[in-house]
Amino acid sequence: MIPSNDTPDAKFALLERRLRRAEAARLEAERLLEWRSRELDRSNRELRQRENDLAARLDIGNRNLLEAQRLAGMATFYGIVGDSFRASPAMAALFGRPDGDVPTIGDVAAALHPLDRARIITVQQRFFSQALPGDEQRHECRIIRRDGVVRWLRWYARREASTDSSLGPISGTVQDITEQRRTERRARALQLISERNLERLRHTEAALAERVSELERAATALAASHARTDAAQQAKSRFLAQMSHNIRTPMNGVLGMMTALARTALDANQSDMLARARRAGDELRALVDNIIDIADEGIAAIAPGEATASPIAISEIRVEGRRPRILVAEDIETNQIVICSMLDTLGCDHNVVDNGALAVAAVQTESFDAVLMDIQMPIMDGTAATRAIRALPGPVANLPIVGITAQAIAAERELLKTAGMNLCLAKPISVAMLSAALHELLPAEAMLDGFVFDSAINALPATRRPALIDQIARDLSALSAALAAASIANDAEGVRRARHSLDGIAGNFGTVALAEWLGASRASPVPAAATLPRLEAIVAATIAEARKRLQQG
Repeated sequence: MIPSNDTPDAKFALLERRLRRAEAARLEAERLLEWRSRELDRSNRELRQRENDLAARLDIGNRNLLEAQRLAGMATFYGIVGDSFRASPAMAALFGRPDGDVPTIGDVAAALHPLDRARIITVQQRFFSQALPGDEQRHECRIIRRDGVVRWLRWYARREASTDSSLGPISGTVQDITEQRRTERRARALQLISERNLERLRHTEAALAERVSELERAATALAASHARTDAAQQAKSRFLAQMSHNIRTPMNGVLGMMTALARTALDANQSDMLARARRAGDELRALVDNIIDIADEGIAAIAPGEATASPIAISEIRVEGRRPRILVAEDIETNQIVICSMLDTLGCDHNVVDNGALAVAAVQTESFDAVLMDIQMPIMDGTAATRAIRALPGPVANLPIVGITAQAIAAERELLKTAGMNLCLAKPISVAMLSAALHELLPAEAMLDGFVFDSAINALPATRRPALIDQIARDLSALSAALAAASIANDAEGVRRARHSLDGIAGNFGTVALAEWLGASRASPVPAAATLPRLEAIVAATIAEARKRLQQG
């Protein structure tokens, strides 16, 4: 008999079946959970192994990256404005610091070269405060490492995005490009030399062809007149040769003996008389040369006094403690060689271009302290080039320009100054003339010749040296004031006496800047009032430098 579903046995059987199904489900769930646990444990072990492998590969990659940075002379940096600054270890090597001594932002700023510091700090401050996410910045600058070595660095920086409204972090790289710049400069120099030589060769070929034609025509004309002029020319040549020998030989002897006499012990009055005699001798020699040249070639004579420079010691020129950079604009190669040789003697660096248009382009792309500008040049002459430079925007428009001209007439040379030239030198120029011009336009920084000054001061016992310095200071102040007062009163004799006494101090104690000013002032019996503040400044600086050298022993 089958129990009814409503009987207790039926209900018990139903519950028993449900219990067995629940037990089976529980066992299945436990087996599934155990399997899941084992799978999860295995996955965790694999994940940890992968993490360890990734960390190892990352460590190797970091080491390889750091080694690559070291070999490439490159470092990386990362910083947050107003907060932290981090850099890779290679940054220490770039700045000549020991391993692990990574420079801070302050260390980087302190290492910037004085000529680049203001520019770089301004650029960096603007970028750090104004750059938007994604903005980039690239620049190059010099640094002075702890060991005193100057290196060129190339910086790249990028503003990263921020997670809030604040300025995002800055990341970037820095690389030592000193050798790269040196190689690029050499390559550019070789390329310019090659191009210049090729252009000169082309000009030479054309000039030679034209010259051959001219010589052929001249030969024909000379052949026709040779018989008539040969005797007269020979007589003229003999006369000029004899006159040149008879005049120049004793004159050179006199000037040579005066030069030797200048090296002996002379009192102040004798030195002044000898200096006057030597200046007169130089002017006489220039006049004799011009007279003979006129007789031989018929060239125009230079007015007396214009062939010689103001008496000034020829010494190396410095601007802010460095060699000045001079642009030479001259189309004749021989003249280029002569002028560059003079600049080498004066301790100047120089670049050469052979026409005015290139000179205008050069001053806009490179930094120069002065320009020596020839007047007669192809494409653009010196006068037009000077006007073009004066019309340029910015400080380059005030670049000192020295005209070099064959014009001997003062009125014509004044026209060149009106065009914008600071000074004009008449050909042929000498080292003394060029030195005087550059000293006038680029005042020397050093007030004293250290060797001459120390020799004079150290000749006295140490206890007497301060009193000597005090006396020198009083004499310089009194004499410069007397010279200024005489200049304002147009008292040429008073100027001469004060200048003579100052010359004695300059010669005895090596006050080179004062000597340069005195030499330049001799262009006029009475110095211009505009030059007197410079004299006052030189005297004050000379006294200060003298006291400083005494304190330093």
